[in-house]
Amino acid sequence: MLKRLAFIAAATLIASPVFAQAPATPIPRTPDGKPDFSGVWQTGGISLSGREANVVSPAGQQPAGARGQGARGGAPGGGRGAQAGGGLPTQPSLQPWAAEKVKTLTAKDDPTVHCFMPGVPRIVGMPMPFEIVQTPKQIVILYEAFRAFRIIPIDGRKPVGESLPSYMGDSVGRWEGDTLVVDVTNFNGKIWGPGAMRITSDALRVVERYTHNGDTVSYEATIDDPKVLTGPFVYRTVMRRPPETRVMEYECLENNRDVPHLVGER
Repeated sequence: MLKRLAFIAAATLIASPVFAQAPATPIPRTPDGKPDFSGVWQTGGISLSGREANVVSPAGQQPAGARGQGARGGAPGGGRGAQAGGGLPTQPSLQPWAAEKVKTLTAKDDPTVHCFMPGVPRIVGMPMPFEIVQTPKQIVILYEAFRAFRIIPIDGRKPVGESLPSYMGDSVGRWEGDTLVVDVTNFNGKIWGPGAMRITSDALRVVERYTHNGDTVSYEATIDDPKVLTGPFVYRTVMRRPPETRVMEYECLENNRDVPHLVGER
């Protein structure tokens, strides 16, 4: 596990926006006919693509196809970014006050460096595996990163009990054909978003779309925060099955004891 954790501090805010071609493998299905997302998945890191996954070249650029990309859940830079299929941009467009605030923040201000949960969708891009447990009524996602978990009702219910603002928010799922759509709200405003979105508010809303391709899952998150952004943007990555990997114990504080020397000033 320590090998996985050693790469978190060095990971950059780079997303993997390219979708893999849908393989010919049939989509696994549950007895009720829904796509079956059960099992262990990962979007980056050594346990997915080997020892070279997070290696940084002398020029400071990760090799093409490095699966360590997106470990912090987004790409650097501001502006409107590339257009997503002619639709929403793939980079956040910050309101003027937020753009100025971001200039004062460094990697040492990242909540995850201080062992707070990264929130959605950043946790999907962490270089550690997560396991999905699917039932007819709910989907549970167990993340190795930060010992986080989500319980997502998919039968029309809303989360029961107390609903306090949180790092991971409240998730409610539904099916649109074969795509699982998850609406996430009720964030606490203490997390970073993908890319240059180093500020969020309690108005943050994330709509995730999970599309099973057989061997992979295409992940897309539409992110909107009217208190911080000028408009929504899209974050994309691909979930793959890591070979012979399981979710392991994670203890952030065991590795993040010297924050001033652990991360750079970016």
